[in-house]
Amino acid sequence: MAVDYWPQEEGYIVSGAPVMMCKTTGDVGEMSCVKLSATTAGQVSVIASAAAGDSIGVALRAGVVTGQYIPVAFKGVIKILTGATLALGLQVQSDGTDSSQMVDTGTSANIMLGEDGSQIVMGLTLQEATNDEDEILVLLGRW
Repeated sequence: MAVDYWPQEEGYIVSGAPVMMCKTTGDVGEMSCVKLSATTAGQVSVIASAAAGDSIGVALRAGVVTGQYIPVAFKGVIKILTGATLALGLQVQSDGTDSSQMVDTGTSANIMLGEDGSQIVMGLTLQEATNDEDEILVLLGRW
């Protein structure tokens, strides 16, 4: 198991980074990777990740009722589960099999690409994960 670099804290570690209240269009678990969903005018809507690399942020609270507003982190340091062993400084994305886990961007057959053809990266590992489902620190953001 990875050594927890921040054992006294869970979830969103660094405050002041972009967090936005988003409307759910389905069930979203706390600390789940979320993707954009169909929206209505004036609202950003999200739903739990369904495929590798489809996520844009992490839900900081569960949303179990459609139409509920939940805080979603888009940047910052967050503690999250891994879906595989991960090296330090590795680019990661949602794994698509469990909406609360992340994997190496190079291990997925469904790597999401931006309009310019570059990989969409959800974050960067700040510590290594020695086992599947380790809890590690990830720097959220896209490069």
